[in-house]
Amino acid sequence: MRKFLALILTPLALLAGCGGSGTSHSGPPPPPPPPPTQVITPPGPPNAEKIVVDEGPTALTVPAVNTAFISVKVCMPDGTFSSCQTIDHIEVDTGSIGLRIITGLPQPLNPSAGQLTLALPPVPDPNNVSNMLAECYQFADGFSWGSVNKADIYLPVSGESATNVYIHVIGASSAGNPANPTPTNCVPKPPLVTENTVPSFGANGILGVGPFINDCNSVGDCSGNGSAVYYGCTATATPSCAKTTVHLADQLPNPATLFATDKNGVIVELPAVGDSGKVEPVQGTLVFGIGTRSNNGLGGARKLLMCDGSNTAAICMLNGQLLAGTVSASLNGTTYQVSYLDSGSNANFFPTSITKCLAPNDGFLCPSSTTSENATLTGTDGLMVAADFDVANANSLFSPTPCTPNCLVAFSNLAGPGDSSPDSLDLGLSFFFGRNVFTGIEPGPYFAY
Repeated sequence: MRKFLALILTPLALLAGCGGSGTSHSGPPPPPPPPPTQVITPPGPPNAEKIVVDEGPTALTVPAVNTAFISVKVCMPDGTFSSCQTIDHIEVDTGSIGLRIITGLPQPLNPSAGQLTLALPPVPDPNNVSNMLAECYQFADGFSWGSVNKADIYLPVSGESATNVYIHVIGASSAGNPANPTPTNCVPKPPLVTENTVPSFGANGILGVGPFINDCNSVGDCSGNGSAVYYGCTATATPSCAKTTVHLADQLPNPATLFATDKNGVIVELPAVGDSGKVEPVQGTLVFGIGTRSNNGLGGARKLLMCDGSNTAAICMLNGQLLAGTVSASLNGTTYQVSYLDSGSNANFFPTSITKCLAPNDGFLCPSSTTSENATLTGTDGLMVAADFDVANANSLFSPTPCTPNCLVAFSNLAGPGDSSPDSLDLGLSFFFGRNVFTGIEPGPYFAY
């Protein structure tokens, strides 16, 4: 699930989900490996895609910060990879599932650079093949609406590819206008907004390579209890849409699970950026597969097994509900049961008394001096790993403005208040710098670093 915070620098924050089983490990958690031990895989075939952290796509009205992007080649689903369009600035998100791209239609004469204009074939509603499938994807402060279409996808640096992939084309008119009228069960609650454009979404699209195979966490039918809700829309000039039940085979898949060999997880590898941040572009690598090749072994990384949506152990239950994609965290004497590592969050978000910044940066923290937080993560088998991080003054980090052309875009000490998630420690992209962070895909999903 994704949490989008509409702050000054287009922060995209995505919530993750996951699980495990149960022995115990006593004693204090070992420290994570120090940054000097990090080895970043050079981008290239057969499984290493280039990541860049920069100001984001040209259509943004304010620059992005702490957002990792790749490019994806989207093709007509005929297996030839010949009729294609390369979409830049697709956000890398280990906290959601599925490829979602903002459409440049119905303004084909003047789409923003990088927006999708290919006329990809729609996917029929499996319950009524006369209707076309659409999806509403709910975030914490908004929702994205659009059609479900079929495409072949190709990652231009690594060469990883998959055919006949269901993707979410956000803003596609073929799915109708969600605001007129808003489909049942896709009604945003104030101050939620529609995030169907590049400026409101913060990217040209998003590649969800989280710990599950399908976008309803492989434990549901997308019936409306989670972030994804599917609809069947009439194939008419003014489509009428109604909620429909979609089982696993017809949900958006995790694209990584469709690759020929490297399908069991991903590694986000980003360099350390220093206490004052780093100017763009900051380059790293998205490695596909874990233990499938010589360049993607766990090495000394320690596995934190996640809740998987079916584990009924106490660590995976909150208020009678099963948790998915989470581990437990301890910070300042408080346990945060719904915690995770999420490359789609642009900061570390947690409940805190640290002073918030004033508007327009009020989604971030502004302590009078940098503070150190000592957290511990616990997997479902009881394994504990240290997860320490610093919190700097966001106003000082972002200064001076405007900064073009040498904007600071990457910060390891950027944090925000977790006011809307009192049970969560969300370790976002801030935590990823200087570490190789693994997300293992189900069965037995896990984080590791």
